[in-house]
Amino acid sequence: PLPPPPPPPPSVKIDGKCLLTDSGRCATSPGYPNQYPIDEGCNITGLPHSRLDVIAFEVEEGGYRYTYDPANVCDRAFLVVNGVKHCGTSGPAGVEPLDGVATWVSDGGHGRGPTGWKARCGRLTSLS
Repeated sequence: PLPPPPPPPPSVKIDGKCLLTDSGRCATSPGYPNQYPIDEGCNITGLPHSRLDVIAFEVEEGGYRYTYDPANVCDRAFLVVNGVKHCGTSGPAGVEPLDGVATWVSDGGHGRGPTGWKARCGRLTSLS
C-alpha cells in the first residue's frame, strides 16, 4: 500500500492590517516597505513550523517611557514570536513559530514608525 499523503499546509490567516506578499510566501507589517502606521497591529495564525527568514526588520525601539528598563526595550512596536518581543533591527531570524502564531503590535511611537518588517516562513499559501 502507498503511504498516506502528507497533511495539507496550514492555512495562514491574518487578523489586522499585515499583508501576505510574494505570491503568499512572505508576510509584512502594514505599509511595508514604507513606514508602518501606529496603532495598527495584526495577528498571524497558521504559520508553518519552519524557521523564519527575516528579509528586512526595522522596528522602533522603546525609549524607556517612564524609567530605564532594559527588559522593556520593545514597548512601542514589536513582533512577538513564541512569546518573545522583537524590535530594533534584530528580528526573529531563524526562529520557528512553534504555535504557528506571530503578533505585530504598534501602539504609540511618534507619528509613523520606521519601515517595519518582512519575513518568509516556509510556504505561506493563503489569506483568509
